Amino acid sequence: MGPGSRALSVFALTLLAATGCKGGSGKDAPLSKATLADETDEGIPNVPVPAENGPALAPKVADVPILERPKKDARVIGTLRFGGAVARAEKPYKATKECEGGYYPVRPRGFVCATADVTLEPSAVTTVDTHKVLPFRHGLIRSATPLYARIPSPSEQSDNEPDITKHLSRVAKEKEKSLRAGANDVPLDERAVATGPAVIAKNGDGVGDDGKRTTTTFFKLPAPKAPANAVTEPLVSAVLRRGTGVALTAIVETEGPGGPRTFATTPDGRYVAIDRLEPALGSSWHGVDLTKEKTLPLGFVLRHEVCPYELTRGKAKRLEDEEVERRHVVHLSGKFRTVEIFRYEEAEDGRWFREKDLIKVVKRTKFPDFVQEGVKWVDVSLALQTMTLYEGKTPIYATLISSGHDVVGDPTTTASTMQGTFKIERKALAMHLDPRETNQAYDVFDAPWALEFSPGFSIHGSYWTDPAGEARMFHNVALTPIDAHRLYMWAGPEVPTGWKWISPNEGEQITIYVRK
Repeated sequence: MGPGSRALSVFALTLLAATGCKGGSGKDAPLSKATLADETDEGIPNVPVPAENGPALAPKVADVPILERPKKDARVIGTLRFGGAVARAEKPYKATKECEGGYYPVRPRGFVCATADVTLEPSAVTTVDTHKVLPFRHGLIRSATPLYARIPSPSEQSDNEPDITKHLSRVAKEKEKSLRAGANDVPLDERAVATGPAVIAKNGDGVGDDGKRTTTTFFKLPAPKAPANAVTEPLVSAVLRRGTGVALTAIVETEGPGGPRTFATTPDGRYVAIDRLEPALGSSWHGVDLTKEKTLPLGFVLRHEVCPYELTRGKAKRLEDEEVERRHVVHLSGKFRTVEIFRYEEAEDGRWFREKDLIKVVKRTKFPDFVQEGVKWVDVSLALQTMTLYEGKTPIYATLISSGHDVVGDPTTTASTMQGTFKIERKALAMHLDPRETNQAYDVFDAPWALEFSPGFSIHGSYWTDPAGEARMFHNVALTPIDAHRLYMWAGPEVPTGWKWISPNEGEQITIYVRK
């Protein structure tokens, strides 16, 4: 693995509406035609793709591998999503000494060994609503706390949380606080493009009966429908540091040392106390759709306290009453003028902005050699901290990013994102970040909408902070949740139902072009 390599840990368990994802083109081609054909040994068996509505299998633990071939050392092409289920063949393709339960073909490709970590008769299945920017609620750890493998007894809570008496006393005195709009409050069209400002609707996430979202109502989730994780020892799976981000799927009421206490379940079936969390709603900021009347060039306002100018008779007048917000989008005419020592860019509305106050995304006149008509690719500029989605030579979306904080250094020795031309190696609903991505200060579980383009280098959403436009990461490229979701939904293939992540086939991979 390369520098900063890490394991993907993906979204699971939701009680929201199913998405009905289908792998590939939707045709039930033989598995051998859906994957690589030039294998050594026995190759990939030519078996039918299991029917979508046929029998299923489900994992009892997290990260059960999906293999390319029915062989123990075969390439892993994905993993099962804990809480989900995947369609399987009626009978295993074959049983061996290494897999006595047999290798079952699964939909739309691959094989799963029926070990004790798998059930062939799922009793409860949950789905992930990929049409939502953030399919789950998220929280940030307020003070160091255990991540429990099962619901702890009152005495176990006291044993593993030495400060619990003072903590619960302090929490009991806290006042309920109102919460702002977040990523899920921004309306989207069928392409996952934002169509308006964020508005807290009465049926919004964590909104109470009175139409208000507060620190109390935000974590009111339904009871879990998925079975508990089969791995329950050791009791404490990890100690979560202050600031650590977690995804939440359901809540469970139990007894605590001083009375009732509420725990939330995580996508992999672990438990964390709600009173140790503060809400994380994700930024409502997002990039710009370029498929309609607006296109390049454009500028993003670089800093706070920026105002436009009026240029007359060689003088520049600052329009103090028209201050614009940081990251405000300015559509440019393409004209510029130099007044005194400053270059000014003209906006489409006739106002002028100093070039040094803008991050510009301009029309390309030259393209990389790999660009072909209609083929999707992503242009990432580390120096500018921008990302532009292209279909052939046509830009369709532009936004700001947060890359490695050393910007354009050597990624083997510095906190810099690797430059080059890459193909997507893994597409995942979410991933667990390497702690170096947060400067070792805390951990982040389930960073959403992850595209790994080289081992240890991914593009993903950021629900725990809003760094777009500033290089703050280690090796990864972070986007706001809305932008990450837009990229994920645009970049094929779909992650199949019941999968956590998938390794795309050749021909399904979009290109990521990372440059200075």
